[in-house]
Amino acid sequence: MEKTRIAILGGGAAGLMAACLLSRSGLHPLLLEKQNRVGRKLLSTGNGRCNLTNLNASEKDYHGDPRYVRAALTAFTPRDAMDFFASIGVECAPDDEGRVYPLSNAAAGVLDGLRLYAAEQGCEIVPEFEVASVRRGRDFVITSKDGSRVQADCVLVACGGMAAPKLGGCADGYRILEGFGHRITPRLPAIAALKTDPEAVRALKGIRMHGEIALYCGEKLLRREVGEILFGEGSVSGIAAMQLARAVNLQKGKPCTLKLNFWPDAPENAIDRRAELLPKRPLDDFLSGIVPKRLGQVLIKAAGVGPLSMCAGELDANQRSAIQRCLTEWTLPVKSTLGFDAAQVTCGGAELKGFDPDTLESRLTPGLFAAGEVLDVDGDCGGFNLHWAWASAALVARELIRRAEN
Repeated sequence: MEKTRIAILGGGAAGLMAACLLSRSGLHPLLLEKQNRVGRKLLSTGNGRCNLTNLNASEKDYHGDPRYVRAALTAFTPRDAMDFFASIGVECAPDDEGRVYPLSNAAAGVLDGLRLYAAEQGCEIVPEFEVASVRRGRDFVITSKDGSRVQADCVLVACGGMAAPKLGGCADGYRILEGFGHRITPRLPAIAALKTDPEAVRALKGIRMHGEIALYCGEKLLRREVGEILFGEGSVSGIAAMQLARAVNLQKGKPCTLKLNFWPDAPENAIDRRAELLPKRPLDDFLSGIVPKRLGQVLIKAAGVGPLSMCAGELDANQRSAIQRCLTEWTLPVKSTLGFDAAQVTCGGAELKGFDPDTLESRLTPGLFAAGEVLDVDGDCGGFNLHWAWASAALVARELIRRAEN
């Protein structure tokens, strides 16, 4: 049976960060990965560009106990993340909104930087090690499904969450932590596309717009976002829409609606003025130049105005008002969100109060730590979830390095 000081379970963002920081300090952890290679989910982040942190990250960008988020963000800031990646050969730069990307604009470069640096510093990475059990006696004993065993002084559970199972998302980390008495909160897809009436958006597949989108449950406004809106097969996605998924799922099946505004700064009489300016313009093309033609046609139909061959000069005041409402308050039902297969992150996880906020060590089992998505913390779009992975792993690494030095 192999013996190691520190075993890291999971080769995703948190596991790889911990491996790099610990190896740099001479601790040489053993990283055990279920799949045949590490970091597959990393390759899909930021649409393949890897939005690896956000310079504006703060507690308000996260859902979870703020004490834990605060401790992690203090221990490992976005600037610390940029400096760290530069130190392993991955140069980064922020965009105008503070989102940080590698200069290569390639997630593969970030993954290569992490795995190569960890190996160069002495971390042993063992792929295809699927954990069957973790037991604690004098030491931890980790047994794989094929019977291989590893003995360790400390264990870091960094197995990730249930989002994107095709890329490695799983419930293994929850199972392991439950085995040591930790409570796991309900898990739901977060940052996922929203399902709506397929007929309402059938003609819009592939259309992408910048706009405002608000989620309501009855008359109550749950959340409002501004950003990219993308129409799919019976769904609404894009960053702005996907930010609403968490709130939809927390309604537990209560009916919700979306209000979409494709011209947030529109004057109150915008459509009146447009009709006066373009009286001979058929409704078929009336909104072209504000929104894509197909979207304009759908909005005109949603306003109950037609036929599309009708000219703008023939519109009466009520019809013009109806078109303006659809342009700035188009309402769509939300049936649900797409599931974990299409989600980017998991809402819920290992209950935080079971861990020390300054070290993320288990309060129930000394020497057992957790980091990343397996914990009950999730962030908004924009690099915040990856930063939580880096920062929570850094918090654990700092404590393990301190113990080794003492």
